[in-house]
Amino acid sequence: MCGICGYVTTDPRRIGPGALEAMNDALAHRGPDDVGTHVDGGVGLGHRRLAIIDLSPGGHQPMAGPADTWITYNGEVYNFQSISQELRSLGWQPRTRSDTEVMLAAIHQFGMEEALRRFNGMFAFAHWDGRSRSLTLVRDRLGVKPLYYYADGECIVFASEMRALEQWAGLPRDIDLEALDLYVSYEHVPSPWTMRRGVRQLEPGSLLTWRDGVTTVHRWWRLAVDTEGQRFGRLDDSADECREQLRAATRLRLISDAPLGALLSGGIDSSAVVSLMAAEGPPPKTFSIGFEDASYNELEAARLVARHVSADHHEEILVASPETALDAVARSLDEPLADVSLIPTFMVSRMAREHVTVALSGDGGDEMFAGYDWYRAAAIADRWRRVPGPVRYAVDSALRRVPPQPQKKGLVNKLKRFSDGAQMEPELEHLSWQLFAGTTQKRALYRGELAMLAGARRPELWGRSVLGAAPAADALSRRQWADIHLYLPDDILTKVDRASMAVSLEARSPFLDVNVVEFAMRIPARHRMDRRVRKLVLKRAIAPLVPAEILQRRKEGFSIPMKHWLRRELLPVARDLLTGSLIADYFDPAACRRLIEEHRSGRFNHAHVLWTLMIFAMWRDRAQLEVRRAA
Repeated sequence: MCGICGYVTTDPRRIGPGALEAMNDALAHRGPDDVGTHVDGGVGLGHRRLAIIDLSPGGHQPMAGPADTWITYNGEVYNFQSISQELRSLGWQPRTRSDTEVMLAAIHQFGMEEALRRFNGMFAFAHWDGRSRSLTLVRDRLGVKPLYYYADGECIVFASEMRALEQWAGLPRDIDLEALDLYVSYEHVPSPWTMRRGVRQLEPGSLLTWRDGVTTVHRWWRLAVDTEGQRFGRLDDSADECREQLRAATRLRLISDAPLGALLSGGIDSSAVVSLMAAEGPPPKTFSIGFEDASYNELEAARLVARHVSADHHEEILVASPETALDAVARSLDEPLADVSLIPTFMVSRMAREHVTVALSGDGGDEMFAGYDWYRAAAIADRWRRVPGPVRYAVDSALRRVPPQPQKKGLVNKLKRFSDGAQMEPELEHLSWQLFAGTTQKRALYRGELAMLAGARRPELWGRSVLGAAPAADALSRRQWADIHLYLPDDILTKVDRASMAVSLEARSPFLDVNVVEFAMRIPARHRMDRRVRKLVLKRAIAPLVPAEILQRRKEGFSIPMKHWLRRELLPVARDLLTGSLIADYFDPAACRRLIEEHRSGRFNHAHVLWTLMIFAMWRDRAQLEVRRAA
């Protein structure tokens, strides 16, 4: 796992002396083991290495390849050994044991897109072809690894994180108001937007080519949904195949020359991964985070799984404190991301890094096998809409008068979210679980130029476009496809990448293996979820491996009691951040004060919106500092 950066320009004066080194230094946390640069005229490539495969200097990057090519690469191609064997059969002789050299040779032998189809892994890389004078940027299928860029007619500058791009004095500094509106709605900035106007994220499964000032971008991989063939007619057949696909994916992710363990939450997905690891080798090292609030604490379930596989288990209790929360955010903050689970993800990653360099996780299991609450809620909502409108309106009005419950997933809290979604247009109901600020709230909060977007409903239009692009006939597959393209890369995977790489830990998930993903989307939807059971096929597949109690547990989700923290420990921080100059250009401080006081009283739960605005304020404070440094 690494950090990459670089540029290509027709006018070297655009870059300036020391810019590449400054960008590379800003990525030191992603790769503390080695640093490298390659500069040739108007081309500069930078690399920070976290050594996982071939710990010797043989894995040093940027790496030169055949025919005047170079690569700087972040990630892992798990099946590089089989690709290496194929290349050897064609006469290729490697100099190192690194997957980087295999990638360069495969691109030269098969061509870029044919090589990409062979790569099973997570990656973002830049490939420079000196003969054609062209730069190619590539991002993996699901967007596990990030890649940001700015391009115009004279230059292109790219990096793994925005904080590295910000070291370049030529980067546009204006905030993209459309991206800010999307962020307030979704709690993350969806690709290809970024918070900087003119700067873009390369979308998952995409390839960019820059040559002589001309930029072209296209998809090199698209997720297909093929449930029509009904290849797996019986649930047991699907379960058997599911177990074998996950076993193979886990086995690939155990290839490492560095110490390896697992992040264990006690949920089905991470429990499955830990059990599969134990079946493939010695008992793994496992790492878990718990909370003082019992309704958020899953440590007992994690201990059950750890005992079941005889794991070398490690755990910590996360105590509520402003210092803990703000340190996690500051270390992980690149672009605004308000998913509160970033905090425990950072904490468990930091704990794991004291023992291992690589940690397997269960990320992606909910998206691939229909594990989220909202999938079942959507099916119920379809029936609820048949109830007469006056009845539904009366229920919704009554729920609005009931204060939220303190529990993580109290019945009233779930009913409120369900009712909010059921009031939306049917094609937008799925988005209600991911949209956290509506038009009325935005009109009260937004000010300045941002106020013009309060009623435009661009986040809803964007979500609708993603849902509408899903190549699936059944509703469940469409919703999963949308989550795989919107929520998974821009929230879940961004959170895991930033939190783990902040402490130089490589995170790997078998559920994100391309074969597992494509398998999940070609089995019948009824095998993923029936009316009562989510993750139906996954539970059947792993039943021989994990304790029965884990399969029967209610889904909790990896979260923290932020709504309580904002009434106590983080209340002074909220007041400080949301009533000052850091947000006043875009949000009304008086409206923020009202939200804070309503939340403090317990009559309302504004935790999502408050934390979203606080993260923006913290990011803006850091970003303004980077502007001063770059200048």
